[in-house]
Amino acid sequence: MQIAPQKAETPPYTVLAAGYDTVMAHVEYDMWAAYIADLLALHHPEAQTVLELGCGTGSLALELNTWEAYNYLGTDLSPQMIAIAREKAAAVEAAVQFTVMDFTQLQMPTPVDVVLLLYDGLNYLLETTQILQVFQQVYEVLTPGGIFIFDQSTPANSINNADFFEDRGRTRGFSYVRKSVYDAATRIHTTTFDLTVQGKRYQECHVQRAYTLEEVQALIQQTAFKKLTAYDDFTTEPATENSERVHWVVQR
Repeated sequence: MQIAPQKAETPPYTVLAAGYDTVMAHVEYDMWAAYIADLLALHHPEAQTVLELGCGTGSLALELNTWEAYNYLGTDLSPQMIAIAREKAAAVEAAVQFTVMDFTQLQMPTPVDVVLLLYDGLNYLLETTQILQVFQQVYEVLTPGGIFIFDQSTPANSINNADFFEDRGRTRGFSYVRKSVYDAATRIHTTTFDLTVQGKRYQECHVQRAYTLEEVQALIQQTAFKKLTAYDDFTTEPATENSERVHWVVQR
């Protein structure tokens, strides 16, 4: 009997970085960028400097850069993701900078006008104390009147999209099988990636918590931020308890 080679367990977004853009090919980054550009024009049209947290391979940053020439810094904890973001920026000669940074330990030499944390970045913070810590650090790196735009995936998103909890795909030298499990009692959403890169097998486990609209609002109220609004899923309609994704805009 032939024994399958053992999978090496790796931290999130290390091996996955090699095929992340393939895994995320369904995401309409141009639509995301257009929406964020609209929010920036609505809430802070004078903004010049943007700090993106959890920028991944830089897809949103590069799309947003086509809308407005911000002084833009994309950051991510994964050196592998940042390396790809830099390659993509160089390929299109985009004036966007990328660097490795943990968004729970922000270090900025000068304040910025806008901070972005999108596509479930907040949901990787499994405890409310961690969210409050990030809120406080973001507040401190913003200029007076600066805004923080972030989103959250809600329990409704995990419950309503259970049919999409498993998929697979491949590109040159890379293949993946993605499986998700949602525990409604704890609201923990666990996604496991079985990855094959250049013939070697790996596994990454990504754990997120789905927060309700009311929970995040209560956390914002514990900070010095001014609550501007909470939008329902890529619209300018007010978010509700049934929203699958909420985009928040808060101001220093």
